[in-house]
Amino acid sequence: MFVFDGSGSMWGQIDGQAKIVTARETLARVATQLPPDLEVGLVAYGHNRKGDCNDIETLVPIGPAATRSGALVSSVQSLNPKGKTPLTKAVRRAADALRFQEDKATVILITDGIETCEADPCAVASELEALGIDFTAHVIGFGLTAEESGQVACLAENTGGLFLNADDAASLGEALQQTVALAPAPGPAAPAASLSKNLSVSVSLEEGAPALTDADGVRVFWTAVLEGGGEEINLLALPSFSARLEPGAYQLTARTDRGSSASERITVSDTEMTEVNLVLGAGQLDLAAIMANQDIQLSDVDYRWDIENRVTGETFSAYTQNLVKVVPSGQYRASLVITRLDKMSPGSVDIDVVTGKTVQAEIIAATSKVLFRAFNRDGSELTTFDVRFQIYKGDSTENNDEFVAMRIGGDPILLLPGRYAVRVEAWDKSKRDPVVEVVEVSPAADLTVDLVFP
Repeated sequence: MFVFDGSGSMWGQIDGQAKIVTARETLARVATQLPPDLEVGLVAYGHNRKGDCNDIETLVPIGPAATRSGALVSSVQSLNPKGKTPLTKAVRRAADALRFQEDKATVILITDGIETCEADPCAVASELEALGIDFTAHVIGFGLTAEESGQVACLAENTGGLFLNADDAASLGEALQQTVALAPAPGPAAPAASLSKNLSVSVSLEEGAPALTDADGVRVFWTAVLEGGGEEINLLALPSFSARLEPGAYQLTARTDRGSSASERITVSDTEMTEVNLVLGAGQLDLAAIMANQDIQLSDVDYRWDIENRVTGETFSAYTQNLVKVVPSGQYRASLVITRLDKMSPGSVDIDVVTGKTVQAEIIAATSKVLFRAFNRDGSELTTFDVRFQIYKGDSTENNDEFVAMRIGGDPILLLPGRYAVRVEAWDKSKRDPVVEVVEVSPAADLTVDLVFP
């Protein structure tokens, strides 16, 4: 499975030509030379939306090159780079598509940049290597610096693959040919006498609904207890996977981290695959925090979702911009807090979660970036540690309950729309009274406010 970089940086140039153009032409040329019976497919990321770490798409499903090479060529020709680089999640998506836990699988990643979506490619590579039958990731860095190469090479190193750096069309073509030549040929079927993995499990939100996958962002904790007594066996924390248990009868249980669970008695054989789908009887939250001011760049830890069950009063919190969580059906209130807004919340939304359904909601943070500056009467500016700003909600600085933030110097402050009273004090050893001014902050603005000492 090829994993192709469609992020915005692919418009950068090498030898006077955009990297995306070179990569398109090279992959298209190699696609026409693939062995006809080689199973191939294509996953791309960053080509649909800006700033979306879930912008990952399977453009060509896995299948024989004899029937897929044309689709590979047309798909890469239509890519229009524009987004981020969620390469770690894209490699995992490709591995799942290859059923890497059941068959030999090879992923070939072509990237011109490093991970930009708060994921750890080294850790995921080690996990895929441990879970897979014979999983290998090759990485082709296209125009990477030495430092960038070091941050993605572990994907190959931790899975026994190759890391190759290409700086032009010729070396990119050679790297593709070299990695394709190492792709595994179909191996013999496992002997019927004993399966390496004899249990395949999955969960669904309701009866008849599709099984959840890793792409749904749900963690499910599995346990099995041998009938007649025995210690609890902890299995993987994934929504679906294959594993091996010693033959026998077990009580199999799946639990999410928010109270949904299902259990079933199963019998596992040494020579036949036991397939189990457990129904959680739950729904799924899919919440998105939207920054109206696109110039404000925040990471996942700057967003906090506080979720409250409005009937039971149970609560939980999660630090992420986009929250996907399986929860028992019920009535919830989701409140968004942007931690860098000094505990100010853009708002909340009430949600009814229904079994088997995914409910989507978004909260738009019309956050503004405000720079306060202080000047002497002669026009000279007070900077660094010569000035202190204190910001209060409303028209007064007298109510400590309305205090929002304090800054020393001239660093910008993130504020929500509204009226604020700003108190500025001079700390340059001069004896001047503080200046207080009321400021109106409009939504999603970049605002500079100048205050002058008399």
